[in-house]
Amino acid sequence: MSGELRRDHVKAWIDELGGDSETPLEDESEVKVGVDDDDSRSLIVKLLRVYRQLVQDTGDCPPATALSTEHHIDTGEAAPIMLKRRRQAQTEDAVVETNVRKMLAAGVIEGNGAWGFLRETFPVVLVKKKDGEVRFCVDYRALNKITNKDVYPLPRIDETLEAVGGTLLFSTLDLKAGYWRIKMADEDKAKTAFLTKQDDIVMAALSST
Repeated sequence: MSGELRRDHVKAWIDELGGDSETPLEDESEVKVGVDDDDSRSLIVKLLRVYRQLVQDTGDCPPATALSTEHHIDTGEAAPIMLKRRRQAQTEDAVVETNVRKMLAAGVIEGNGAWGFLRETFPVVLVKKKDGEVRFCVDYRALNKITNKDVYPLPRIDETLEAVGGTLLFSTLDLKAGYWRIKMADEDKAKTAFLTKQDDIVMAALSST
């Protein structure tokens, strides 16, 4: 937040946004704001209330969003890749089935019914986290190898630091399931199909693996 942006300006801005800035959030007492000033904290919390739909806990698999941006997978003239499904224990099959059911309901993935015969498939991998939970992943390493990389110039660090000169408050945002917020282009969905014991599944949004 720039030093020129005063509390009265922020308050007026929040009022202009409309929305419900008074009803407390669920578990609002657990919101951590890195400022000691009560007035500043109150303004930040009110802003979160106005945009409460963005900070709600929607579970492990939030619904896919409808952003206009689409992701394309440029594999050029590379031949399709079809990898076998990896053998898993019955308990792992149950984990896969549960995750697939959640993702289908959320619109993150699609069944292969609309795509017919699939020429590319990739295996599911279950990765255990440090806390003991199991993360559902798809092994797309072979696909990554044949995908043409997008290269973008990075900004200069010194210019970035100069741009935040005089700043009073800093914030960082971590988008939950961020890769699922971008739709996969229709012509590239079939390239992301993964195999399960029950069916072939096609990714409708970006995979985080």
